Amino acid sequence: MPEPAPWDGRLAVVGVGLEGAASASPRGRRLLAAAERVVGARRHLDAIAPAEAVPWDGRVDSLAALLAGRDARRTALLASGDPNLFGIGAALLARHGPEAVDVEPAVSSLALALARAGVPAAGASLLSAHARPLAAAAAGVAAARRAAVLCDPGHGPAELVGALLAAGVEAGARLTVAERLGGPRERVRSGTVGDPPPPPYDALTVVVVERPAGRGPGLALDEAAYEHDAGMVTKAEVRAVSVAALDPAAEDVVWDLGCASASVAIEAGRLAAAGAVYAVERRPDRARQARANVARHGAWNVEVIEAEAGEAMAGLPDPDAVFLGGGGAGLAGLADASLDRLRARRTAVPGRLVACLATLESVLELTDRLRRGGADWRVCQLQVARGRELGGRLAWEAQNPVHVVAARVARA
Repeated sequence: MPEPAPWDGRLAVVGVGLEGAASASPRGRRLLAAAERVVGARRHLDAIAPAEAVPWDGRVDSLAALLAGRDARRTALLASGDPNLFGIGAALLARHGPEAVDVEPAVSSLALALARAGVPAAGASLLSAHARPLAAAAAGVAAARRAAVLCDPGHGPAELVGALLAAGVEAGARLTVAERLGGPRERVRSGTVGDPPPPPYDALTVVVVERPAGRGPGLALDEAAYEHDAGMVTKAEVRAVSVAALDPAAEDVVWDLGCASASVAIEAGRLAAAGAVYAVERRPDRARQARANVARHGAWNVEVIEAEAGEAMAGLPDPDAVFLGGGGAGLAGLADASLDRLRARRTAVPGRLVACLATLESVLELTDRLRRGGADWRVCQLQVARGRELGGRLAWEAQNPVHVVAARVARA
């Protein structure tokens, strides 16, 4: 639930560009004209020149202190472009809700950059590297045909290009650097990821990348793609079924308890691209391998935790999906605790619990816990045979059977 706002009424958050009030929407200009005080960064205030200007450092906490106890209906807050995209408007709406915040956007710098680059906006990924992990933006570009990335001084075009190449974006992809968009000193230059426009770059920069094709999510990779110990890696075919049953949405939280190589965690993280995956492994050697695999695959949103799963769970945010990597003495306890946490979610979308088990005893133990917990579950046995060369002919090599238990868990 949104927390109460420190001000009274609805605060108008008005988006503007480099040309000040002229770049606001007609409604935005009316909101500014009606405001008795205008809060904003110095560069925005200088462009607007309101009767009562209140400088603000851009932090949510300091904004709360500035507006505490005030009547927000007489106040307007200035923000860049579309504040509901990656800016303060989105943050305030998430914290206080639409009853306390009224966002009036201007044209975003991302939209302007796509237009200047001649790249259609429909279907383009809108990303930000501003005060966010650079690897996250690079992963978003790698998965898209068209993308626009908002930069900041620490994550500028040069740093972004390095991250794009590391993420597998081809050097020949078209790249446009758009600076100071919407202002009199606007500059737009084109190149490629491998040969970008030269520095220096302005602090207010958007990078647009256009490619002939984007990659797929990268699921069911060959086991050789992961460092693992004595075959302790979920086989590709089993991994495909397991990740499909986890069904992670873009912003989901996923737990992988007993992650071993973290192959499931990494592939689930590609689907939960704006979420978080917590991979828990008690053995130090396997936790090291998991971290190596996370680094190898650029899985920026996967955190490996070296701990007993039962102990680690208490410090993790409530999951949307949980993967149990195997049976063992603690299976029943982990299942019960996972069910409790999945039921605690504040959503009508069912949580998912998936387990890969080698023995019938583990299957019976887990399904008994699921039955007692009122979960809707199913179980299948996967028995895969892989083709191999045998005397110049094709033969089958059977893999050990694995049971996949998948449950859907409604909130309490």
